[in-house]
Amino acid sequence: MPAAVPFRPRAAGWRSLLLLALASASLPAAAQSMACGTYKDVDGNTTLTIESEGHGFLSGPYQATEQLRIARQEDVLGTGNLSTGRLENWYFSDNDRTISTPYREFTREHTAACKTMPEPIEGGCVMNTSECLEALPEAEPLKLHAWCAEGVGAACMQLLETYQRQAKDAAPAPARSEPPMPEICKEDSASFNAEGCRAIAEVVGAEMMGKAVLGLQHSNDPVLPSAQLDELAALCRQQQGEAFCADVAEALWSGGRLLQAHQALQLSCAQRAEGVACGRAEALARLASVPAAALAPVPASALPCGSYEAEYGVLSQLRFLDGGLVEAGGRDQRLRASLQDGRILIHRDVGSDFVLQPLKNGNLASVDGGNRFAYYERKPGSGNASCAPPVAFVEIPLPLDCPTLDRKDGAKACCTDGKLLGCKVAGEALFKNEQWAASLSYFQTLCSAGVREGCLAMAAVYAHTADPKIPQAMAAICAKDGKGTHVACDVDATRNWPALKAEAAP
Repeated sequence: MPAAVPFRPRAAGWRSLLLLALASASLPAAAQSMACGTYKDVDGNTTLTIESEGHGFLSGPYQATEQLRIARQEDVLGTGNLSTGRLENWYFSDNDRTISTPYREFTREHTAACKTMPEPIEGGCVMNTSECLEALPEAEPLKLHAWCAEGVGAACMQLLETYQRQAKDAAPAPARSEPPMPEICKEDSASFNAEGCRAIAEVVGAEMMGKAVLGLQHSNDPVLPSAQLDELAALCRQQQGEAFCADVAEALWSGGRLLQAHQALQLSCAQRAEGVACGRAEALARLASVPAAALAPVPASALPCGSYEAEYGVLSQLRFLDGGLVEAGGRDQRLRASLQDGRILIHRDVGSDFVLQPLKNGNLASVDGGNRFAYYERKPGSGNASCAPPVAFVEIPLPLDCPTLDRKDGAKACCTDGKLLGCKVAGEALFKNEQWAASLSYFQTLCSAGVREGCLAMAAVYAHTADPKIPQAMAAICAKDGKGTHVACDVDATRNWPALKAEAAP
Protein backbone atom coordinates (compact mmCIF):
# COMPACT_ATOMS: atom_id res chain seq x y z
CA MET A 1 0.00 0.00 0.00
CA PRO A 2 1.25 3.52 -0.71
CA ALA A 3 2.56 5.36 2.28
CA ALA A 4 0.11 7.79 3.83
CA VAL A 5 1.92 10.99 2.99
CA PRO A 6 -0.22 14.13 2.80
CA PHE A 7 -0.39 15.56 -0.71
CA ARG A 8 1.63 18.73 -0.94
CA PRO A 9 0.71 21.72 -3.12
CA ARG A 10 2.59 21.37 -6.36
CA ALA A 11 4.88 24.38 -6.04
CA ALA A 12 5.47 24.51 -2.30
CA GLY A 13 5.90 20.75 -1.96
CA TRP A 14 8.36 20.53 -4.82
CA ARG A 15 10.38 23.52 -3.64
CA SER A 16 10.81 22.05 -0.18
CA LEU A 17 11.89 18.70 -1.60
CA LEU A 18 14.25 20.25 -4.11
CA LEU A 19 15.87 22.45 -1.49
CA LEU A 20 16.26 19.35 0.65
CA ALA A 21 18.15 17.56 -2.12
CA LEU A 22 20.37 20.50 -2.94
CA ALA A 23 21.25 20.91 0.71
CA SER A 24 22.04 17.21 1.08
CA ALA A 25 25.61 17.76 2.21
CA SER A 26 24.39 18.99 5.59
CA LEU A 27 21.83 16.20 6.14
CA PRO A 28 22.28 12.72 7.62
CA ALA A 29 22.61 9.98 5.03
CA ALA A 30 19.33 8.28 5.95
CA ALA A 31 17.33 11.41 5.18
CA GLN A 32 18.56 11.56 1.60
CA SER A 33 18.58 7.85 0.72
CA MET A 34 17.41 7.27 -2.85
CA ALA A 35 16.32 3.87 -4.19
CA CYS A 36 18.36 3.92 -7.40
CA GLY A 37 17.76 1.36 -10.12
CA THR A 38 15.20 0.62 -12.84
CA TYR A 39 11.42 0.36 -12.49
CA LYS A 40 8.91 -0.91 -15.08
CA ASP A 41 5.31 0.18 -15.49
CA VAL A 42 2.51 -2.40 -15.50
CA ASP A 43 2.43 -2.67 -19.31
CA GLY A 44 6.19 -3.00 -19.54
CA ASN A 45 6.41 -0.22 -22.13
CA THR A 46 8.00 2.47 -19.96
CA THR A 47 11.10 2.24 -17.79
CA LEU A 48 11.83 4.64 -14.94
CA THR A 49 15.54 4.82 -14.23
CA ILE A 50 16.68 6.51 -11.03
CA GLU A 51 20.39 7.04 -11.56
CA SER A 52 21.38 9.43 -8.77
CA GLU A 53 20.07 11.28 -5.75
CA GLY A 54 18.79 14.03 -8.01
CA HIS A 55 18.41 12.64 -11.51
CA GLY A 56 16.41 10.04 -13.39
CA PHE A 57 14.69 9.49 -16.71
CA LEU A 58 11.70 7.82 -18.35
CA SER A 59 12.32 5.79 -21.50
CA GLY A 60 10.66 3.21 -23.72
CA PRO A 61 10.34 2.03 -27.31
CA TYR A 62 7.20 4.13 -27.90
CA GLN A 63 8.18 7.45 -26.32
CA ALA A 64 10.98 9.97 -26.34
CA THR A 65 13.25 9.82 -23.29
CA GLU A 66 12.20 12.29 -20.59
CA GLN A 67 14.80 13.67 -18.19
CA LEU A 68 13.76 14.05 -14.54
CA ARG A 69 15.05 16.19 -11.67
CA ILE A 70 14.13 14.36 -8.47
CA ALA A 71 14.30 14.78 -4.71
CA ARG A 72 13.10 12.50 -1.93
CA GLN A 73 11.64 13.20 1.49
CA GLU A 74 10.58 10.07 3.33
CA ASP A 75 8.30 8.22 0.89
CA VAL A 76 7.52 11.23 -1.29
CA LEU A 77 9.47 11.56 -4.54
CA GLY A 78 9.28 15.08 -5.93
CA THR A 79 9.75 15.10 -9.70
CA GLY A 80 10.38 17.88 -12.17
CA ASN A 81 10.17 16.65 -15.76
CA LEU A 82 12.80 18.66 -17.62
CA SER A 83 11.46 17.40 -20.96
CA THR A 84 7.77 18.23 -20.51
CA GLY A 85 7.82 20.86 -17.76
CA ARG A 86 5.49 18.85 -15.50
CA LEU A 87 5.91 19.04 -11.68
CA GLU A 88 4.52 16.14 -9.63
CA ASN A 89 4.87 14.26 -6.37
CA TRP A 90 5.23 10.49 -6.69
CA TYR A 91 5.19 7.96 -3.85
CA PHE A 92 7.38 5.05 -2.76
CA SER A 93 5.77 2.02 -1.08
CA ASP A 94 6.38 -1.66 -0.39
CA ASN A 95 9.91 -1.05 0.89
CA ASP A 96 10.78 1.03 -2.20
CA ARG A 97 9.72 -1.73 -4.60
CA THR A 98 6.80 0.32 -5.94
CA ILE A 99 6.52 3.93 -7.13
CA SER A 100 3.02 5.31 -7.69
CA THR A 101 2.36 8.29 -9.97
CA PRO A 102 -0.94 10.02 -10.82
CA TYR A 103 -1.13 8.02 -14.07
CA ARG A 104 0.56 4.66 -13.53
CA GLU A 105 2.53 2.45 -11.17
CA PHE A 106 6.15 1.33 -11.49
CA THR A 107 7.60 -1.85 -9.99
CA ARG A 108 11.31 -2.21 -9.28
CA GLU A 109 13.15 -4.38 -11.80
CA HIS A 110 16.80 -3.96 -10.76
CA THR A 111 18.57 -2.12 -7.97
CA ALA A 112 21.71 -0.14 -8.67
CA ALA A 113 24.21 1.99 -6.84
CA CYS A 114 23.47 5.68 -7.15
CA LYS A 115 25.85 7.61 -9.35
CA THR A 116 27.46 10.86 -8.33
CA MET A 117 25.01 13.69 -8.90
CA PRO A 118 26.15 16.04 -11.72
CA GLU A 119 26.75 19.58 -10.57
CA PRO A 120 24.02 21.86 -11.97
CA ILE A 121 24.85 25.28 -13.35
CA GLU A 122 24.80 27.90 -10.62
CA GLY A 123 21.53 29.84 -10.87
CA GLY A 124 20.40 27.73 -13.80
CA CYS A 125 17.14 25.96 -14.48
CA VAL A 126 18.23 22.56 -13.14
CA MET A 127 19.35 24.08 -9.84
CA ASN A 128 16.02 25.92 -9.47
CA THR A 129 13.78 23.38 -11.14
CA SER A 130 10.38 24.27 -9.75
CA GLU A 131 10.74 28.02 -10.21
CA CYS A 132 12.15 27.51 -13.70
CA LEU A 133 9.50 25.09 -14.96
CA GLU A 134 6.69 27.24 -13.58
CA ALA A 135 8.17 30.28 -15.34
CA LEU A 136 8.47 28.63 -18.76
CA PRO A 137 5.18 29.86 -20.32
CA GLU A 138 6.00 33.53 -19.68
CA ALA A 139 9.79 33.44 -20.02
CA GLU A 140 11.53 35.62 -22.59
CA PRO A 141 13.39 34.00 -25.50
CA LEU A 142 16.84 34.89 -24.09
CA LYS A 143 16.07 33.09 -20.84
CA LEU A 144 14.53 30.14 -22.68
CA HIS A 145 17.62 29.90 -24.88
CA ALA A 146 19.88 29.76 -21.82
CA TRP A 147 17.77 27.08 -20.18
CA CYS A 148 17.61 25.10 -23.41
CA ALA A 149 21.40 25.27 -23.76
CA GLU A 150 21.58 23.93 -20.20
CA GLY A 151 19.78 20.79 -21.36
CA VAL A 152 16.19 21.53 -20.29
CA GLY A 153 14.14 20.11 -23.15
CA ALA A 154 10.94 21.81 -22.02
CA ALA A 155 12.66 25.19 -22.40
CA CYS A 156 13.74 24.25 -25.93
CA MET A 157 10.18 23.36 -26.86
CA GLN A 158 8.84 26.54 -25.24
CA LEU A 159 11.35 28.64 -27.20
CA LEU A 160 10.17 27.11 -30.48
CA GLU A 161 6.52 27.59 -29.51
CA THR A 162 7.22 31.22 -28.55
CA TYR A 163 8.81 31.93 -31.92
CA GLN A 164 5.92 30.25 -33.74
CA ARG A 165 3.38 32.26 -31.77
CA GLN A 166 5.23 35.50 -32.51
CA ALA A 167 5.31 34.63 -36.22
CA LYS A 168 1.57 33.95 -36.25
CA ASP A 169 0.86 37.22 -34.45
CA ALA A 170 2.98 39.13 -36.97
CA ALA A 171 1.48 37.41 -40.03
CA PRO A 172 -1.43 39.04 -41.88
CA ALA A 173 -4.82 37.97 -40.60
CA PRO A 174 -6.14 35.01 -42.61
CA ALA A 175 -9.24 35.42 -44.71
CA ARG A 176 -12.42 34.98 -42.73
CA SER A 177 -13.54 31.37 -42.89
CA GLU A 178 -16.86 31.92 -41.23
CA PRO A 179 -19.80 33.14 -43.36
CA PRO A 180 -20.95 36.74 -43.05
CA MET A 181 -23.81 37.48 -40.69
CA PRO A 182 -27.16 37.15 -42.48
CA GLU A 183 -29.63 40.02 -42.39
CA ILE A 184 -32.06 38.14 -40.13
CA CYS A 185 -29.33 38.07 -37.45
CA LYS A 186 -28.70 41.82 -37.48
CA GLU A 187 -30.78 43.49 -34.78
CA ASP A 188 -30.86 46.78 -36.66
CA SER A 189 -32.15 45.13 -39.85
CA ALA A 190 -35.80 45.10 -40.90
CA SER A 191 -35.36 41.37 -41.58
CA PHE A 192 -34.20 40.57 -38.02
CA ASN A 193 -35.69 37.32 -36.73
CA ALA A 194 -34.23 35.95 -33.50
CA GLU A 195 -35.63 32.43 -33.86
CA GLY A 196 -34.68 32.16 -37.51
CA CYS A 197 -31.19 33.45 -36.73
CA ARG A 198 -30.78 30.87 -33.99
CA ALA A 199 -31.79 28.06 -36.36
CA ILE A 200 -29.29 29.20 -38.99
CA ALA A 201 -26.55 29.53 -36.37
CA GLU A 202 -27.17 25.96 -35.22
CA VAL A 203 -26.77 24.60 -38.75
CA VAL A 204 -23.65 26.61 -39.56
CA GLY A 205 -22.13 26.17 -36.10
CA ALA A 206 -22.56 22.40 -36.14
CA GLU A 207 -20.81 22.19 -39.52
CA MET A 208 -17.91 24.40 -38.46
CA MET A 209 -17.56 22.51 -35.19
CA GLY A 210 -17.47 19.20 -37.03
CA LYS A 211 -14.64 20.38 -39.26
CA ALA A 212 -12.70 21.66 -36.26
CA VAL A 213 -13.14 18.46 -34.23
CA LEU A 214 -12.11 16.26 -37.16
CA GLY A 215 -9.16 18.51 -37.98
CA LEU A 216 -10.39 19.00 -41.54
CA GLN A 217 -9.34 22.64 -41.74
CA HIS A 218 -6.08 24.06 -40.48
CA SER A 219 -3.76 26.86 -41.49
CA ASN A 220 -0.09 26.40 -42.30
CA ASP A 221 2.44 27.77 -39.83
CA PRO A 222 4.22 30.92 -41.05
CA VAL A 223 7.92 30.63 -41.87
CA LEU A 224 10.18 31.70 -39.00
CA PRO A 225 12.78 34.45 -39.52
CA SER A 226 16.19 33.29 -40.72
CA ALA A 227 17.98 34.20 -37.47
CA GLN A 228 15.53 32.15 -35.41
CA LEU A 229 15.94 29.15 -37.72
CA ASP A 230 19.72 29.45 -37.31
CA GLU A 231 19.32 29.55 -33.53
CA LEU A 232 16.99 26.56 -33.37
CA ALA A 233 19.17 24.48 -35.68
CA ALA A 234 22.22 25.20 -33.50
CA LEU A 235 20.35 24.27 -30.31
CA CYS A 236 19.20 21.03 -31.90
CA ARG A 237 22.80 20.15 -32.79
CA GLN A 238 23.86 20.98 -29.23
CA GLN A 239 21.07 19.22 -27.32
CA GLN A 240 20.01 16.50 -29.80
CA GLY A 241 16.67 16.04 -28.05
CA GLU A 242 14.36 13.67 -29.90
CA ALA A 243 11.14 15.69 -29.71
CA PHE A 244 12.84 19.08 -30.03
CA CYS A 245 14.91 18.17 -33.08
CA ALA A 246 11.86 16.58 -34.74
CA ASP A 247 9.90 19.81 -34.28
CA VAL A 248 12.85 21.96 -35.36
CA ALA A 249 13.05 19.83 -38.51
CA GLU A 250 9.46 20.80 -39.31
CA ALA A 251 10.24 24.50 -38.91
CA LEU A 252 13.38 24.20 -41.03
CA TRP A 253 11.56 22.28 -43.77
CA SER A 254 8.74 24.83 -43.89
CA GLY A 255 11.40 27.54 -44.10
CA GLY A 256 12.95 25.97 -47.20
CA ARG A 257 16.02 24.57 -45.43
CA LEU A 258 15.69 20.99 -46.57
CA LEU A 259 19.24 19.82 -45.82
CA GLN A 260 19.20 21.26 -42.31
CA ALA A 261 15.78 19.70 -41.74
CA HIS A 262 17.15 16.30 -42.78
CA GLN A 263 20.08 16.71 -40.39
CA ALA A 264 17.69 17.56 -37.54
CA LEU A 265 15.65 14.45 -38.34
CA GLN A 266 18.81 12.35 -38.18
CA LEU A 267 19.70 13.78 -34.78
CA SER A 268 16.19 13.06 -33.52
CA CYS A 269 16.32 9.51 -34.87
CA ALA A 270 19.69 8.89 -33.20
CA GLN A 271 18.00 9.11 -29.80
CA ARG A 272 15.56 6.25 -30.47
CA ALA A 273 15.47 3.90 -33.43
CA GLU A 274 11.67 3.60 -33.21
CA GLY A 275 11.13 7.37 -33.35
CA VAL A 276 8.87 8.86 -36.00
CA ALA A 277 11.79 10.90 -37.33
CA CYS A 278 13.66 7.77 -38.43
CA GLY A 279 11.35 6.88 -41.29
CA ARG A 280 11.38 10.46 -42.49
CA ALA A 281 15.17 10.71 -42.28
CA GLU A 282 15.62 7.46 -44.19
CA ALA A 283 13.23 8.52 -46.97
CA LEU A 284 15.13 11.78 -47.37
CA ALA A 285 18.62 10.22 -47.35
CA ARG A 286 19.18 11.12 -51.01
CA LEU A 287 19.09 14.82 -50.09
CA ALA A 288 22.58 14.45 -48.62
CA SER A 289 24.00 14.12 -52.15
CA VAL A 290 22.11 17.11 -53.56
CA PRO A 291 23.89 20.50 -53.57
CA ALA A 292 22.28 22.96 -51.19
CA ALA A 293 21.80 25.50 -53.98
CA ALA A 294 19.72 23.00 -55.96
CA LEU A 295 17.28 22.72 -53.06
CA ALA A 296 16.68 26.45 -52.75
CA PRO A 297 12.98 27.43 -52.93
CA VAL A 298 11.87 29.34 -56.03
CA PRO A 299 8.47 30.98 -56.58
CA ALA A 300 6.06 29.12 -58.82
CA SER A 301 5.00 31.07 -61.90
CA ALA A 302 3.13 28.18 -63.54
CA LEU A 303 1.84 24.78 -62.57
CA PRO A 304 4.20 21.87 -63.25
CA CYS A 305 3.49 19.29 -65.90
CA GLY A 306 4.27 15.58 -65.82
CA SER A 307 4.87 13.00 -63.09
CA TYR A 308 6.57 13.34 -59.73
CA GLU A 309 7.31 10.69 -57.10
CA ALA A 310 8.19 10.81 -53.40
CA GLU A 311 9.48 8.04 -51.13
CA TYR A 312 7.62 9.50 -48.15
CA GLY A 313 4.30 11.29 -47.93
CA VAL A 314 0.53 11.03 -47.98
CA LEU A 315 0.66 11.29 -51.77
CA SER A 316 3.50 9.17 -53.17
CA GLN A 317 2.85 9.98 -56.83
CA LEU A 318 1.58 13.12 -58.55
CA ARG A 319 0.82 13.56 -62.25
CA PHE A 320 0.02 17.11 -63.35
CA LEU A 321 -2.24 17.38 -66.40
CA ASP A 322 -3.87 20.11 -68.49
CA GLY A 323 -6.08 22.66 -66.77
CA GLY A 324 -4.65 22.03 -63.31
CA LEU A 325 -5.91 18.46 -63.01
CA VAL A 326 -3.78 16.21 -60.83
CA GLU A 327 -3.78 12.43 -60.64
CA ALA A 328 -2.53 11.22 -57.26
CA GLY A 329 -1.34 7.67 -56.71
CA GLY A 330 -3.72 5.63 -54.58
CA ARG A 331 -6.66 8.00 -55.05
CA ASP A 332 -9.63 7.20 -57.25
CA GLN A 333 -10.54 10.82 -57.86
CA ARG A 334 -8.51 13.47 -59.57
CA LEU A 335 -7.55 16.61 -57.69
CA ARG A 336 -7.22 20.20 -58.88
CA ALA A 337 -4.17 22.44 -58.49
CA SER A 338 -3.79 26.21 -58.51
CA LEU A 339 -1.13 28.84 -57.81
CA GLN A 340 -1.07 31.06 -54.75
CA ASP A 341 1.72 33.25 -53.38
CA GLY A 342 4.39 31.43 -55.39
CA ARG A 343 3.34 28.00 -54.21
CA ILE A 344 1.26 25.19 -55.69
CA LEU A 345 -1.96 24.29 -53.91
CA ILE A 346 -3.64 20.93 -54.50
CA HIS A 347 -7.24 21.17 -53.38
CA ARG A 348 -9.32 18.48 -51.71
CA ASP A 349 -13.09 18.15 -51.36
CA VAL A 350 -12.66 17.65 -47.62
CA GLY A 351 -9.70 18.91 -45.64
CA SER A 352 -7.01 21.52 -46.08
CA ASP A 353 -5.00 21.94 -49.25
CA PHE A 354 -1.72 20.22 -49.97
CA VAL A 355 0.96 22.91 -50.43
CA LEU A 356 4.00 22.36 -52.66
CA GLN A 357 7.09 24.58 -52.86
CA PRO A 358 9.01 24.44 -56.16
CA LEU A 359 12.80 24.04 -55.85
CA LYS A 360 15.62 25.26 -58.06
CA ASN A 361 16.38 21.73 -59.31
CA GLY A 362 12.82 21.36 -60.64
CA ASN A 363 11.58 19.13 -57.85
CA LEU A 364 8.87 19.91 -55.29
CA ALA A 365 8.78 19.95 -51.49
CA SER A 366 5.49 19.55 -49.65
CA VAL A 367 5.33 22.10 -46.84
CA ASP A 368 1.80 21.69 -45.47
CA GLY A 369 1.27 20.07 -42.09
CA GLY A 370 -0.47 17.00 -43.47
CA ASN A 371 2.18 16.04 -46.04
CA ARG A 372 5.34 17.66 -44.71
CA PHE A 373 8.72 16.07 -45.62
CA ALA A 374 7.45 14.74 -48.95
CA TYR A 375 10.16 15.43 -51.55
CA TYR A 376 8.86 14.97 -55.09
CA GLU A 377 11.33 14.24 -57.87
CA ARG A 378 10.28 14.76 -61.46
CA LYS A 379 10.33 11.63 -63.56
CA PRO A 380 12.10 12.29 -66.90
CA GLY A 381 10.03 11.83 -70.02
CA SER A 382 6.84 11.70 -67.99
CA GLY A 383 4.84 14.31 -69.87
CA ASN A 384 4.84 17.50 -71.89
CA ALA A 385 7.14 20.36 -71.03
CA SER A 386 4.08 22.45 -70.23
CA CYS A 387 0.39 21.93 -69.65
CA ALA A 388 -2.61 24.13 -70.34
CA PRO A 389 -3.03 26.67 -67.51
CA PRO A 390 -5.54 26.08 -64.73
CA VAL A 391 -9.15 27.14 -65.12
CA ALA A 392 -10.68 29.74 -62.81
CA PHE A 393 -13.98 28.17 -61.86
CA VAL A 394 -16.96 30.27 -60.81
CA GLU A 395 -18.73 29.33 -57.61
CA ILE A 396 -20.69 31.12 -54.92
CA PRO A 397 -20.70 30.70 -51.14
CA LEU A 398 -23.82 29.18 -49.66
CA PRO A 399 -26.20 32.04 -48.77
CA LEU A 400 -27.58 31.97 -45.22
CA ASP A 401 -30.99 32.97 -46.47
CA CYS A 402 -33.62 30.71 -44.88
CA PRO A 403 -35.46 32.25 -41.88
CA THR A 404 -37.83 29.29 -41.39
CA LEU A 405 -35.44 26.40 -40.68
CA ASP A 406 -36.93 25.95 -37.21
CA ARG A 407 -40.43 25.29 -38.63
CA LYS A 408 -41.85 22.04 -39.94
CA ASP A 409 -41.00 21.73 -43.64
CA GLY A 410 -39.46 25.19 -43.37
CA ALA A 411 -36.32 24.15 -45.25
CA LYS A 412 -38.34 22.70 -48.14
CA ALA A 413 -40.42 25.87 -48.32
CA CYS A 414 -37.26 27.98 -48.47
CA CYS A 415 -35.86 25.88 -51.30
CA THR A 416 -39.12 26.18 -53.24
CA ASP A 417 -38.86 29.94 -52.74
CA GLY A 418 -35.31 29.98 -54.15
CA LYS A 419 -33.49 30.21 -50.81
CA LEU A 420 -30.48 27.92 -51.17
CA LEU A 421 -29.80 27.24 -47.49
CA GLY A 422 -33.18 25.53 -47.39
CA CYS A 423 -32.14 23.28 -50.29
CA LYS A 424 -29.02 22.23 -48.42
CA VAL A 425 -30.81 21.46 -45.15
CA ALA A 426 -33.74 19.67 -46.82
CA GLY A 427 -31.45 17.61 -49.04
CA GLU A 428 -29.14 16.62 -46.19
CA ALA A 429 -32.07 15.54 -44.02
CA LEU A 430 -33.28 13.17 -46.74
CA PHE A 431 -29.75 11.94 -47.45
CA LYS A 432 -29.10 11.13 -43.80
CA ASN A 433 -32.38 9.22 -43.77
CA GLU A 434 -31.06 7.17 -46.72
CA GLN A 435 -33.63 8.71 -49.05
CA TRP A 436 -30.91 9.36 -51.57
CA ALA A 437 -33.02 9.64 -54.71
CA ALA A 438 -35.38 12.08 -53.00
CA SER A 439 -32.47 14.29 -51.93
CA LEU A 440 -31.12 14.67 -55.46
CA SER A 441 -33.37 17.50 -56.64
CA TYR A 442 -32.35 19.69 -53.69
CA PHE A 443 -28.65 19.14 -54.33
CA GLN A 444 -29.08 19.68 -58.06
CA THR A 445 -30.68 23.07 -57.35
CA LEU A 446 -27.67 23.99 -55.22
CA CYS A 447 -25.20 22.84 -57.84
CA SER A 448 -26.98 24.70 -60.65
CA ALA A 449 -26.77 27.89 -58.62
CA GLY A 450 -22.98 27.51 -58.37
CA VAL A 451 -22.62 26.10 -54.84
CA ARG A 452 -19.81 23.51 -54.86
CA GLU A 453 -21.34 21.66 -51.93
CA GLY A 454 -24.39 20.84 -54.01
CA CYS A 455 -22.33 19.39 -56.86
CA LEU A 456 -20.33 17.24 -54.44
CA ALA A 457 -23.57 16.03 -52.88
CA MET A 458 -24.88 14.99 -56.30
CA ALA A 459 -21.82 12.76 -56.70
CA ALA A 460 -22.41 11.35 -53.22
CA VAL A 461 -25.95 10.41 -54.22
CA TYR A 462 -24.57 8.68 -57.31
CA ALA A 463 -22.29 6.59 -55.09
CA HIS A 464 -25.46 5.19 -53.48
CA THR A 465 -27.79 4.96 -56.46
CA ALA A 466 -25.64 4.71 -59.62
CA ASP A 467 -28.38 6.72 -61.32
CA PRO A 468 -26.97 7.41 -64.83
CA LYS A 469 -28.91 10.66 -64.98
CA ILE A 470 -26.66 12.23 -62.32
CA PRO A 471 -23.42 12.45 -64.37
CA GLN A 472 -25.52 13.56 -67.32
CA ALA A 473 -27.17 16.29 -65.25
CA MET A 474 -23.83 17.55 -63.97
CA ALA A 475 -22.39 17.62 -67.48
CA ALA A 476 -25.43 19.59 -68.62
CA ILE A 477 -24.97 22.13 -65.82
CA CYS A 478 -21.32 22.47 -66.83
CA ALA A 479 -22.16 23.01 -70.49
CA LYS A 480 -24.94 25.51 -69.85
CA ASP A 481 -22.80 28.66 -69.79
CA GLY A 482 -20.64 27.47 -72.68
CA LYS A 483 -17.44 28.61 -70.97
CA GLY A 484 -16.53 25.52 -68.98
CA THR A 485 -15.98 27.60 -65.85
CA HIS A 486 -19.01 26.58 -63.79
CA VAL A 487 -18.04 24.81 -60.57
CA ALA A 488 -19.93 21.75 -61.86
CA CYS A 489 -17.26 21.42 -64.56
CA ASP A 490 -14.59 21.10 -61.88
CA VAL A 491 -16.52 18.53 -59.85
CA ASP A 492 -17.42 16.56 -62.98
CA ALA A 493 -13.81 16.43 -64.22
CA THR A 494 -12.44 15.32 -60.85
CA ARG A 495 -14.97 12.53 -60.24
CA ASN A 496 -14.18 8.92 -61.01
CA TRP A 497 -17.70 8.01 -62.05
CA PRO A 498 -16.97 4.29 -62.68
CA ALA A 499 -15.51 3.94 -59.18
CA LEU A 500 -18.52 5.70 -57.66
CA LYS A 501 -20.83 3.39 -59.60
CA ALA A 502 -18.96 0.39 -58.20
CA GLU A 503 -19.56 1.71 -54.67
CA ALA A 504 -23.30 1.59 -55.32
CA ALA A 505 -23.23 -2.04 -56.42
CA PRO A 506 -25.08 -4.30 -53.94
